[in-house]
Amino acid sequence: MSVACPNCGRLNRTGARYCASCQAPLGAAAAHLQPGQFLDGGSYRVVRALGKGGMGAVWLVAQTKAFDRLAVLKEVIEYFDPSDAQERERALDRFEAEARTLGDLKHPGIPDLYAYFSEGGHNYLVMEYIEGPDLTHGLTREDGDTGQLVSGGPFPADAVLGYTIQICEVLEYLAKRTPPVVHNDIKPGNIIIDQNSGRAVLVDFGTAKTRYLRVPGQPDGTRASVYGTVGYAAPELFHGHSEPRSDVYSLAATAYHLLTDDDPRDHPMQYPLLEGGSIPPAVADILRAALAHEIDDRLTATEFRERLQAYLAGQTGPLRALTFPDGEAADERDELLALALKHWSYAAGILHDGTLADWLRRTLHDPVAAQAAEAAVQQWPHSPDAALDQFIRQLAPSSLPPGLMELRTSSIQLYEAGRNQQIRQQIEVTNRGQGYLRGEAFATKPWVKVDQAFACPPGRTCNVPIEIDTTSLPPGQPQVAAVTLTPVGGDPEVVAVQVSVAAPQAGPGLSTSSSAPIVQVSPSQVGFGTVSREDLSAGPVSLTVANLGQTTAQVRVQDAPRWLLVKPETFRLAAGARQTVKLVARIDKVRRSKEQLRLKFAVDGGPDQTIEVNLNLRRRGLFR
Repeated sequence: MSVACPNCGRLNRTGARYCASCQAPLGAAAAHLQPGQFLDGGSYRVVRALGKGGMGAVWLVAQTKAFDRLAVLKEVIEYFDPSDAQERERALDRFEAEARTLGDLKHPGIPDLYAYFSEGGHNYLVMEYIEGPDLTHGLTREDGDTGQLVSGGPFPADAVLGYTIQICEVLEYLAKRTPPVVHNDIKPGNIIIDQNSGRAVLVDFGTAKTRYLRVPGQPDGTRASVYGTVGYAAPELFHGHSEPRSDVYSLAATAYHLLTDDDPRDHPMQYPLLEGGSIPPAVADILRAALAHEIDDRLTATEFRERLQAYLAGQTGPLRALTFPDGEAADERDELLALALKHWSYAAGILHDGTLADWLRRTLHDPVAAQAAEAAVQQWPHSPDAALDQFIRQLAPSSLPPGLMELRTSSIQLYEAGRNQQIRQQIEVTNRGQGYLRGEAFATKPWVKVDQAFACPPGRTCNVPIEIDTTSLPPGQPQVAAVTLTPVGGDPEVVAVQVSVAAPQAGPGLSTSSSAPIVQVSPSQVGFGTVSREDLSAGPVSLTVANLGQTTAQVRVQDAPRWLLVKPETFRLAAGARQTVKLVARIDKVRRSKEQLRLKFAVDGGPDQTIEVNLNLRRRGLFR
């Protein structure tokens, strides 16, 4: 007596545990595993159902003997007469032989097979759990829980072709096995994008065969559980035969679906959008060759991959290396990272202006690295150096050594400081290492304020700003504090801070003893931003110079390059007075794409002050 499927209504033979059309569980098979249930002598604990695969239910399980490491449990169903003991034994032998062969597969695009076992009349495979979305996410699809239609759209062409090339590499590996392995059910739902590596992984090997599949008798073209999934399955699968190029057909049908959002299950073996321009003509020609009805006319996985790679290479012309200063060039990711460390400032510039992401995506066809570059810039829109640090650490954490801090300021001394003042100073550090210098800072006294974190690119001298608040300090009594800088991977360094607040005047007509002038320049770091070479000038940028001491200060601005105009360059500043200084950049005199300098305010008879000035020229990217 036939059994009707409660999901699709299909009539199935007596004894069937899963619907031959939609794979929905039938009868007792519908819920033979429950969350919390233990299997294989307690080796596995069921966590939750993941859905259904090509040959049965799929579950997430915890491996109790491996610290509860998550794995995927797949039930493998073979269609046989359960009342025939010999047929049942032959089916078990086939399952064990297939499992042993699958256990030998080692490829980054294939989940590892951990174990296999049989229990309660069911055969199971235990496989690696790949975290990430499958390729149905983003397509128009029916929600499996609600039955509602979820709108989607085509994937970007470069992403689709990149994923297709990666799965071709998997199929090439499978075809070279002895005997060859045929997956038999490639479709968007069986390709997961690993959230850790970013590569495409082919999953659900429950239907894989390690021999050419030949089924006696008349095949049933609706039995997706044996002959792949209708719409993606190659024609020969419906005649009981499969070989490695059967997977090529299914992969090409999958690529068609991703490029168009036109579900081939709605019109099996028909691909109407190959015509009309929805797909680039050259790509459509490649897909037609991979979708050839006759096996002998169809591309192999190697031919499919090579044609896609040739198309992508033709889109950008010959591989264009990314050139760095001194003529060094990178044409692969590892070389790029090595040269970025060597030419840090240049690399930070081309990362920030988008050149690096464009090159990674369009020349290397590495969308994962391109997305990492764009994400770093989005997180650090005003700090190219921090963005480059994040980019390199995300792609290759071990390749970025810690910075090496050299302390340039050993102490800060302020004599006869004014009362109720907030005096800005800075601690100079130089990064002598090859990596980005990062660290933490703290002060021992509340009247010294310092940011908790500091950073400095390799080969650069940077300021760690501090602020000294004299409001609570008693006059005439020297006060001592310390600022500790602790770099990542290095030893802490201490900077002594000594402040003496001027005593009040003794009375009318009486003056205090002479004291050194104290000048404060704010802000301590200024920038003109990113300007165009076509601009004549940039600015002005205004600075405030304040005399915090008790005597007149004579100030001279020094170390200004030809491209930087300073007005005024020399001035006198009475005690307690302020002076505005304006900086103007003359763009025609700028020689480098990134200018960074220290501008010195020399004070006669008192401590000099320095500030940092930055300017970036907008450069045109390779593809702009």
